[in-house]
Amino acid sequence: MKNHIIICGYGYHGRRIAEALEKEKIPHVIIDLTAEDEKENLIKGDAKDEENLLKAGIKEAKEIVIAVSNDIDAVFISLLARNLNPDIRIVAKADRLDSMKKIYMAGANKVISPYVIGGRLLARAVAKPLVAEFFKRVTIAKDLEVAQVAIGAESKFAGKKIRDMDLASRGLAILAVYRAGELIPNPPADFLVEEGDHLIILGSNEEIMKLRSREKLLG
Repeated sequence: MKNHIIICGYGYHGRRIAEALEKEKIPHVIIDLTAEDEKENLIKGDAKDEENLLKAGIKEAKEIVIAVSNDIDAVFISLLARNLNPDIRIVAKADRLDSMKKIYMAGANKVISPYVIGGRLLARAVAKPLVAEFFKRVTIAKDLEVAQVAIGAESKFAGKKIRDMDLASRGLAILAVYRAGELIPNPPADFLVEEGDHLIILGSNEEIMKLRSREKLLG
């Protein structure tokens, strides 16, 4: 397996990540010491063990998601992963705010604290209830999705302006464009999409799947 994603930890957050990857048919391997599931892509073992990371194909993987329950373990796994594959993208969960800096120092590209995110959502629910309702709808709805698609060399959208994509008639909207690491929110109708761009699209699961197939979009 190559260009896959490794998930370290198969607790609540690890399972949600695996479910999302399965839905998108993204190849992945799970490492967990206590999981009782019988899955072909599950390695029963400690992610702090170099042998298990190698067994998961870390040298060929494109990303590792560290969703373990202990922040100290997250620091150690980040250090080990960066040493085994200097080019891998490391995304880690931190339970404590003071751990985030340490995990970044260990080599992580992105550190996320569910408690910080949860606190912000709670504050938004009080101060801006309709905004909170929108995010809840997008998060839990089975018929609505915020998707990320990449514009490859064969994508029919490469070199097109947003107005010429005819997305509105399909119930789709481009929320933002990522270009060379820069976020461009709410791009105008005359925005010219280029190869290498990533589009953040809001719409129904069915229409997004059709769009990916029809327009040869990646991701």
